Amino acid sequence: MIKTIKPGKLSKGDRIGIVSPSSPMAGLVPHRVKKGVAMIKKLGLRPVVGKNALKITEYTAGNPKERAEDINNFFKDENIKAIISFVGGNHSNQILKYLNFNLIKKNPKIFVGYSDITVLHLAIHTKANLTTFYGPAVITQFAENPEILGYTRKYFEKALMGKEVIGNIKPSPSWTEETLDWFEKEDLKRPRKMKKNPGWEWLGKGKTRGKILGGCITSMMHLRGTEYWPDFKNAIFFWEIPEGEDFTRGEKLENIDAYLTDLELSGVFGLIKGMVIGRPFSYSKEQNEKLMNIIAERTSNYRFPILYSVDVGHTDPMITIPLGTTVELDSDSNRFTFLEKGTS
Repeated sequence: MIKTIKPGKLSKGDRIGIVSPSSPMAGLVPHRVKKGVAMIKKLGLRPVVGKNALKITEYTAGNPKERAEDINNFFKDENIKAIISFVGGNHSNQILKYLNFNLIKKNPKIFVGYSDITVLHLAIHTKANLTTFYGPAVITQFAENPEILGYTRKYFEKALMGKEVIGNIKPSPSWTEETLDWFEKEDLKRPRKMKKNPGWEWLGKGKTRGKILGGCITSMMHLRGTEYWPDFKNAIFFWEIPEGEDFTRGEKLENIDAYLTDLELSGVFGLIKGMVIGRPFSYSKEQNEKLMNIIAERTSNYRFPILYSVDVGHTDPMITIPLGTTVELDSDSNRFTFLEKGTS
């Protein structure tokens, strides 16, 4: 594993740049932008919207150069202390050739997002050795009605603003995967319905330590076989499942099975020391059971702890993961613990 550079922690009053590396969704739902930006201000931060972040060009927020330009400019701007995404998408891979990784390495700062932002997290890890943060996005989590969920806020602030290491993760008391139509502004009418969280499960037993690295499984596959693919040797491999073609349902099981097979064939499972899996989005009890069986089959030739259904990814609330930092998994004591800070 590459020794990573750590950005400075975030403090009240700091400016935070907001970008759209892929989807044009921010430009399509201005009420979510307004609410998300207001929530960032409520946290004591000063949001700065990227020049191109609200653009709409069919299925992207501007052309690849424009989307990369906002990120490069924010890394270059010494007044910006962190960069966060409005939302994910499926085309962050288009901007990689326009990102200035030397600039990013020389100007380390907090970079946050999830879903398709996985592509940027892994590329920045590989090319700039910078710790980045797999965590909430502006129009999804920060624009929650009536405000960002307390569990999400707690771990966001712990990871980015805290003086101490995150430490032991506790499962959230409740969670949601409900989809309310933003275009019809259904999200303004009421909060999403929460349900009790039964907690996580151990699909593989044991105790281990390693650097946590990964992201959204469908997005990371864009990088397989490229110069941006990271070294997973001795890592705790983290992955989670997004929505599928129907944005109210999770990615199809057969596709996840294929991606896990791709990862096994790539040699990833032979390199890693453990696995953390985010709670699948909009899966039935039967789908969850099938997925657990698939994971057991794909990892049957390996022996490492596997923690399933953690609060991270496309359900809410979510923790914020400083990628490239050391974590410990211990099935006997039911512990998932961050041992290292993500900031300097």
